[in-house]
Amino acid sequence: MATALTEPIPAVAVEPEVAPAPQRVWTVRGRRWLAGLVLLVLAALPAVLGVRDVLAHRDGYLLADHGIMELHVNDVGEHPELLGAYSRFGWYHPGPMATYLLAVPYRLMDGASASLVVGTLVLAGISSVGAVLVVRRRAGLLAAAWALLVLTIGVRLLGAEFIRDVWNPYLPVLPFLLGVLLCWTAIRGDAWALPLAVVPMSLAVQSHVGYLAPVGAVGAVVAAGLLVRALRSRLACRRGDRERRRMPGRWSVAGAAAVVVGLVLWLPPIAQQIAGTPGNIGMLVDYLRAGPADPTLSSSTAVRMIGEEFGRLPAYVAGASAGRPPGWATAVGVIAVVVALGVAVRRRRGDALWLGALTLALAAAGVAALVRVDGPWLPYLTRWTAVVGVLAWITVGLALMPDLRAGVARLLGRRPLLPDVVLGAPLVVLATIAAVVTAVGVARAETPTFDSTDEIGRLEQAVVADLDRLGLRTVPDPPVVRVDFSTSSGPEFVVSAHVGPALAVQLVRDGVDVQVQPRWVMPFGQRYVERIDEAGYVVTVAAVEDTTAVPEPWQQVLGVGEQFQVFGGVPPVP
Repeated sequence: MATALTEPIPAVAVEPEVAPAPQRVWTVRGRRWLAGLVLLVLAALPAVLGVRDVLAHRDGYLLADHGIMELHVNDVGEHPELLGAYSRFGWYHPGPMATYLLAVPYRLMDGASASLVVGTLVLAGISSVGAVLVVRRRAGLLAAAWALLVLTIGVRLLGAEFIRDVWNPYLPVLPFLLGVLLCWTAIRGDAWALPLAVVPMSLAVQSHVGYLAPVGAVGAVVAAGLLVRALRSRLACRRGDRERRRMPGRWSVAGAAAVVVGLVLWLPPIAQQIAGTPGNIGMLVDYLRAGPADPTLSSSTAVRMIGEEFGRLPAYVAGASAGRPPGWATAVGVIAVVVALGVAVRRRRGDALWLGALTLALAAAGVAALVRVDGPWLPYLTRWTAVVGVLAWITVGLALMPDLRAGVARLLGRRPLLPDVVLGAPLVVLATIAAVVTAVGVARAETPTFDSTDEIGRLEQAVVADLDRLGLRTVPDPPVVRVDFSTSSGPEFVVSAHVGPALAVQLVRDGVDVQVQPRWVMPFGQRYVERIDEAGYVVTVAAVEDTTAVPEPWQQVLGVGEQFQVFGGVPPVP
């Protein structure tokens, strides 16, 4: 026995484990990195081609509400801008964040009206790239390719001119989508995303109060998600999980950063509420508490309208009308989401479940927002609901893609990258086609309420020339110039009110001290009506077709264009 125990044990030849070649690993990572970069470039393509077209045709002027927005952008740095755009209900939308953001390209492009369009396109491009990047980080390349396809189709369905529109209800739609996805990845464990999400969410609410309901719904889901995460972290700490013990500190820092970012972004409206009389936030709260005075949409109609968001993609793919998708398309969309969430529950796919929860919360907020519409419903009031459809179909992809990949892998054997190629290649091809088609459409689209004829510029120069002729711009104390719109009550008045803000903006940019009639105090602001009695020169803008618009005895016709005309003169001293 002893001999047997002391005999040497024969050596066993063990083949060393062959590590993957560094070059091969780099190649795989490099390919994935390159594929991700391609997706991001495609996401930015519509905005990039749109910017290129705007810069190539930058001469022109923003009209109507867009012109009023330009006036306030021009005032940034010269006068305090504490509020958002005006509302027809006698209050202002919560904050001026969009005004400050658009002031950057406005200054860089020397005050060109087209700079606001460039800024809007840049915001859309950043939001699209950010959305695809968040999905790529959280769910991988296949999910990112699917998200890009869904997003580009969604942008196309909004209309080729949509992401060129600087109007306050439209500008935040894509940033809001990015904000929802940042909240989603924060729920799933990315603490850094929490303070970042505050930025697009604040932009949305400050731009238009209609975003308050969806942002509140997203906030409720985020609170629930972080509560679940905190409870799991506490249980893990009891079990001695060291990694989980470090989590509360990380989330405390993220939460504090989110609060600080929010306070900074909301300082202007908070300051107005404290110093203003009346405070705008207080007026908004009173309006929301009172409820709609003239509701026009029933609950059933609101549910149908939100349901249609689920059906736009299948309707578009089938060649049917996506503007008002048929019932079968809505049914397909709703069933797809239900099946996807069922699979996510069964497979315990938290990413799909939480994104689905956010989507359903937004759908519920959309119904509530539609029911609360005060007066006639107009599409701009709830344009953000397009985000519901985009998120719904991204959720479907997140829930079903792993099973689809597993099925392809079983058919193809053990080659690990082949299923990704088989699924990813067609997705990238389709996403590329969708991105290119959408980008070409954006590049060819007309910018909404943008006059590129230079008629306004010529009329404004005629006014300036008359002021110079009279020596009113060179005197030590130049007079106030009052800009009047035609007093006609017909459609001609609408035309003059359409172009009036653009004329006022250009006069202000040329150093003219402009005032308008008190009836325009809401859109223009108090500082543009408070010295109207000091007017030493009066400009009247009217439509050429307005036969009732005639100069005052002390005015003369300064210029006549194809659509508009201006009169000007020194009013008699009372």
